[in-house]
Amino acid sequence: MKSTKIMGLALIGILSAGGVTAIAHASSDIVPKNTVMTEKAVEQDSYKANKLKEVALNAFQKNFNETVDTKNLYERNNEFYEIDGHQFYVTGWSNKNSKFINGNTAIYYDAIIDVETNKIVSLKYNAGEPKDQNYKKFSYDEAKNLATNFVKANNILDGKSYEFSEAESKEVNTAKDSEGGLYYHFYFKYDGGKTCLVNVNKDLKKVTEFMLDEGQTQG
Repeated sequence: MKSTKIMGLALIGILSAGGVTAIAHASSDIVPKNTVMTEKAVEQDSYKANKLKEVALNAFQKNFNETVDTKNLYERNNEFYEIDGHQFYVTGWSNKNSKFINGNTAIYYDAIIDVETNKIVSLKYNAGEPKDQNYKKFSYDEAKNLATNFVKANNILDGKSYEFSEAESKEVNTAKDSEGGLYYHFYFKYDGGKTCLVNVNKDLKKVTEFMLDEGQTQG
């Protein structure tokens, strides 16, 4: 039976983003619908938290070429979580002073980090509203190339073999509720059946989010 870690990470990501956007749409395609997730917040270690924030800030720069303006943004959701006995740290910054932010109007950065390994398992940058409606002209194939190049160039799967899941990606991106959306969602299978989600922002024409399926056992 599969582990519930990926569902827990998806839920944490949804909560940190106010319950909206790509993970909310795509997480149901990653995790079995009957999976029960167990998670709890645990006591925060301030020294460790500061080190993990540095890991997150470096990851935004390395993966998305985004420098987080920590002096002019609000910190939020800085918490340790335990899911199935495995500890993760959630951190984020936003231009809005609120734990929950709705829609695409806010600019925010969210990261989920494996506390034991300091590995980024989820990274998301939300740039706010698109500048115009031209983003709707950005093609699936262009976005697919961006996503596949991103996975390879950034080595987010640590050199593990993987393959692009064309059928799953096309199904999600052609669904009725995805029409006119700001993101394309792409899936990559790796490490014996785990799933990596990569989202491409159509307006920015670049990857702005990825989520790994870490800690999942096969069976």
